[in-house]
Amino acid sequence: MKYAGIELIRALSLAFGPSGCEDEVRDLIREQIQGDCNSYRVDKAGNLIACVCGRGPDYNTEAPRRILLSAHMDEVGLMVREITEEGYLKFGTVGGIDPRVLCGRHVLVGEGKHRLHGVIASKAIHLQTPEERTKSTPVSKMYIDIGARSREEAVKHVSVGDCAVFDSEFVTFGKDGRSMKGKALDDRAGCALLIEIMRSLYRNPCHMPFDVYFAFTTCEEVGISGANVAAFGVAPDTAMILEATGVNDLPGAGRNAVSKQGEGGTLSLCDRGTIYDMGFINYARQTAEEKGLKVQLKQAFTGGTDAAHIQRALTGVRVLGLSLPTRYIHSASCVALYEDYEQTRDLVEAMLREWKLD
Repeated sequence: MKYAGIELIRALSLAFGPSGCEDEVRDLIREQIQGDCNSYRVDKAGNLIACVCGRGPDYNTEAPRRILLSAHMDEVGLMVREITEEGYLKFGTVGGIDPRVLCGRHVLVGEGKHRLHGVIASKAIHLQTPEERTKSTPVSKMYIDIGARSREEAVKHVSVGDCAVFDSEFVTFGKDGRSMKGKALDDRAGCALLIEIMRSLYRNPCHMPFDVYFAFTTCEEVGISGANVAAFGVAPDTAMILEATGVNDLPGAGRNAVSKQGEGGTLSLCDRGTIYDMGFINYARQTAEEKGLKVQLKQAFTGGTDAAHIQRALTGVRVLGLSLPTRYIHSASCVALYEDYEQTRDLVEAMLREWKLD
């Protein structure tokens, strides 16, 4: 079955795919894009790369220009590093997770048909010392309870190296159900954007004087992203990285707000890995103004994206970072607005259909 809109985001959010274990997500995306692109392939890093070919009088069939759109498939998660004599699983984090969002969370451990339910456990508050109560419980003192009574029982079902993700329901809420809550919106919402833009360009072709490549990349959350491999394989002239970015709009945030929900996608100026192309940023803002779409500038120079890997590939690539403002990022309950998703999707498609960047 093919999905669109919120249902597409839901399906991608619920898929199991921590860094290094993106198979289920990749299979779902492959199912969604079949028949809606000219070609697709999976490279040695596990990236899924699709192409919609250009056309028209300015299209150079011998050496076409190439534009890359990129979003990562992986999500933050956990990895089993030890199984105790009592049957509990000790674990480490895969990607950046605040330990304070872990205790008591329901998780899924392992992959495929043998996936297990588990609960992240720590010492109950009434058993903690006064000093322990004043501090966040470190991951080293947490366990996953899978209901096993002993190590012998646990090892029948789970092994060291198995991964786990939050088991979090995807729901819509708020006015008209336009707020979306689920795990892994970073960056499954970006993957959904790529799929919907790809479908539109393929089903309703225009005279694009370039080929558009869509890279669904691996391992971004652990900093060893497959985007570098994707960029070398595609050799793009320009690239747009579609991401999710944090929203610090809780009461008292004040000037520390990174971006605002309801104001469209967020354009990055600079982060820990990239200084973004100012001409590209201006083109995005100009297109938004012409089309009556919302877009905003990110107010903090924090974080990092696949742009850092893509920008420095080969002889260099002009990059644009455009992110969906997302509350409570890297938790079991990421929250984004569907209207921001729509504004971002429509902006990127308009930029491609009426390309004016040199």
